[in-house]
Amino acid sequence: MKYTRLNMALTCATIPLLLAMPASAAITTSFNVDLSPTTQSFASAATSTLALNYAIDGSGNVALVADSGGASPARWNQVSNSSAGTTSSLALFNTAFTLTYSGSANAILNYNPPYNNAGTGAVLATQGQGNASALENGESITFTVSGTATAVPGFSLDLNSFSYDLRLGNGGSSFGVEDTSSFVIEQLIPNTSLDGTIDGTGISLAAGEAMTFRTISGNAGGAGLSGFDFDVNVVPEPSSTALLGLGGLTLILRRRR
Repeated sequence: MKYTRLNMALTCATIPLLLAMPASAAITTSFNVDLSPTTQSFASAATSTLALNYAIDGSGNVALVADSGGASPARWNQVSNSSAGTTSSLALFNTAFTLTYSGSANAILNYNPPYNNAGTGAVLATQGQGNASALENGESITFTVSGTATAVPGFSLDLNSFSYDLRLGNGGSSFGVEDTSSFVIEQLIPNTSLDGTIDGTGISLAAGEAMTFRTISGNAGGAGLSGFDFDVNVVPEPSSTALLGLGGLTLILRRRR
């Protein structure tokens, strides 16, 4: 009977902890922000330095702050999001991580109506070619992960999906993402596709690893990156609830013996 009572006590102690754990939600980063007025030549924002800083609080909530190094703050600050998502990995609570931009040229938030073919907001592209409204002909955007969260054993940033916009009307193209291990996800985009979302499952980053969004060299068409979403996890997750569950299971097995 003592074992039975103890098991019930453990169960009662575990249930509130399970209920208190936050539901994990994808962490969303959107570049589809308002760069109006569209009639002005400054309706874009370029920077040579861009860091996406994600802070995880003591409840697993994730806040995003976009740091453009002081360039066009009124526009880049719109990428920031105080409620970007959540994580249920307890080991990541009160940590932070950063996605640092590098690419084939400076990052640019560009308003897309000049082509009158998609969306109402902005996209992320590069200033590399004459057309700074989209990635084309092999241009690329890379984000490398770092920060205190990545120092936690088992840290993993897992891409769920990424979105494109601002298709150019001069031919089909291909838009995709590649990780540090050369795993590639790629999708052909027909000339009629003005925007869309591509499944990013399979792209997984650890500390110091990167994901690169790009088009294919030689393709006439192009696309701007309108955003992406991902999960951050610790695998395996050494949660206190799991330990309590194991303790209860041990007591049950002892009683049966």
